[in-house]
Amino acid sequence: MNKEKKITLSVDCMGGDNSIEDIIGGIRLFCYENNNDNFLLHGNKTLIAKELDIYPEIKNKCKIRHCDKVVQMEDKPSQSIRGGKNSSMWNAIESVKKSKAEVAISCGNTGSLMAISTLILRRLPNVKRPAIAIFWPSTSEKGFNVVLDAGADIKAQSSDLLAYAKFGSNIFSKVFNSQKVKVGLLNVGTETHKGNEQLKKASEMLIQTFEEGSTEYVGFVEGSDFSSDKADVIVTDGFSGNIALKTAEGTANLIKKFFLDEFSLSLSGLFIGLLMKKKLRRLKERMDPRTLNGGVFVGLNGLVIKSHGSSDSKSFYSALKLAKNMSKTKSVEHSPKT
Repeated sequence: MNKEKKITLSVDCMGGDNSIEDIIGGIRLFCYENNNDNFLLHGNKTLIAKELDIYPEIKNKCKIRHCDKVVQMEDKPSQSIRGGKNSSMWNAIESVKKSKAEVAISCGNTGSLMAISTLILRRLPNVKRPAIAIFWPSTSEKGFNVVLDAGADIKAQSSDLLAYAKFGSNIFSKVFNSQKVKVGLLNVGTETHKGNEQLKKASEMLIQTFEEGSTEYVGFVEGSDFSSDKADVIVTDGFSGNIALKTAEGTANLIKKFFLDEFSLSLSGLFIGLLMKKKLRRLKERMDPRTLNGGVFVGLNGLVIKSHGSSDSKSFYSALKLAKNMSKTKSVEHSPKT
């Protein structure tokens, strides 16, 4: 039996709205399943060490890299570029640049994280704009679709959408070991005459690019197809992708509240709820956004994972698991072919 390669994960412990307790709690959950891997923890040494003292079983896997600076959630990307050097976010990414870690993970400000990542790691050849790829739950055989861009660039051009399609196809095929990948382009309708000139041009480029090979371009898809089996990879600009992501999160929370309200209205509802407890627990797990946490920055010379800003320990564990999987596949280390 082949032993899995040991990796080092570089963690920004100070970014985001969550506490260091959640970060360390997520690392502890991760270490239960991945006992060989190590961590570089960037941030306030006193605060990090205090949390690590609670879990002595993981202390020997973690090295603390002290820094006083923190990139705040309200900081603009330009501010982070000018004043972010030697911050926990900056140092976490720089560890990847210096090959001290395979992947960096942060819950911090998305714009700042992308700006600093691009500055330090640089874009891959032929990549004008990096993107954020996320895994979206679906009714497909694999259970997930890849969606990008989820918020890195709100003004993607036709050539950018083509690059996103190549990155997304590469990620899906490697993560799910799939020989055939279906790519769709988000539009306001599936008819070929719909959409603006940029989308029509992008569609023509996708038709020509994926005329042959393992990737199939299925044409325009709509918002309802995010969770369908029509396309494995859905390509869009960051503006539309981010709105769709936030809408889905809100809808999941709304459905959860409706269920709880209905089952608590009467004694019969409580009784039915108890009878269905096991099924409802499974449904909750499938809908729980914490189990899908993490966006992959693609188009850079290194791996960076963006975790949700308000991640709890379970959410952060999920982001670490994604980081581990992406480091194994090395899905984003090569530029898409032109």
